[in-house]
Amino acid sequence: MAFLKQWVLSGWTELHAAADAGDVAKVQHAVQKSPQDLDRTSREGQTALHLAAAKGFDVVVRELLARRAKTTLQDKAGRTPLHLAAAAGQVATTLELLGRCNRDPPETRSLLLSLRDCEGHCPLLAAVCAGKEGTCGVLLRGMETNRVRLCVDASGRGPLTLAVLRRHVHLLPLLAAAAGGPDTERDPATGGTPLHTAARLGLVAAVEVLLCQGASRTTRDNAGRTATEVALAAGQHAAYRVLREAQTPAHPHNAMATTMTTATTTATAATCHSLLLQPAAAVEGAAAAVTAPGDPDASSLGLSYTTVGAGTVAGGRGGGPGGARMQQLLPDGEPRPVAYPRMPEGASVYF
Repeated sequence: MAFLKQWVLSGWTELHAAADAGDVAKVQHAVQKSPQDLDRTSREGQTALHLAAAKGFDVVVRELLARRAKTTLQDKAGRTPLHLAAAAGQVATTLELLGRCNRDPPETRSLLLSLRDCEGHCPLLAAVCAGKEGTCGVLLRGMETNRVRLCVDASGRGPLTLAVLRRHVHLLPLLAAAAGGPDTERDPATGGTPLHTAARLGLVAAVEVLLCQGASRTTRDNAGRTATEVALAAGQHAAYRVLREAQTPAHPHNAMATTMTTATTTATAATCHSLLLQPAAAVEGAAAAVTAPGDPDASSLGLSYTTVGAGTVAGGRGGGPGGARMQQLLPDGEPRPVAYPRMPEGASVYF
């Protein structure tokens, strides 16, 4: 009795009930009995194909497609059968809707992949919001085959940004590869990349995955802030530490620092070599000129000196006499660590 009441209130036909139950024999009988019910919609705007696709009855879907049921009809929420199958994670049904059983021309399949619901979601975005990796992969292959570009929602956010916002970290490698990189999307509201979004929300796992996918830490949003600065301003200290520690030899910042250190060392060595060729008095004058008051003694830097005539020149590392202070002219091998003052507790950071 309850079933009949729901049937009447929903505006179902006999075909709707058979498709919702997944009974292929009853579906065939209902279509033969009333062919006009094939694309008839219920009060929610759904056809029998909608009901079968949502529940993953791929055999029923195949039967309805063989009888040329329309695949692009949208219900009152703007969802097609492909939307419902993708959001429910029905991989086999999604394959049926995009496979050989679908006899629609290529332009209709492209339309099916790009139609948006009332929230502005295409089938791929519906699968991303639901966190369904299997149907995401099927839809991405279908979009590549039919040359359909990745879509954005009503707010202009792409699949990568939506995956971060919905905390579906497992989708990020798949979506980043399809988008051509994790930095191809920008949030229209902030101008930030998905890495900015993950840093602002403190999603450490998402930050790590995006960095592994090649996300840039130097890209700035509309406010001129990097993802590291966004994490610090939002108080997401765990994400901030991950971003600060993400130093790799291949990073442009590290390459630049290495180049500058090499150039400085080479220039200093050339200066010392030129001083060795000058008289001892000139060497002592140069050492006195470049030494600032309050500099540490040369012996504390591990430099030894050898007396040549009346002057003193550097001879390498060791514990020799202090002599003239020439530490600013001589390389010390590795740069000394810099101690930055710590921010007092309770202080705020402004950018």
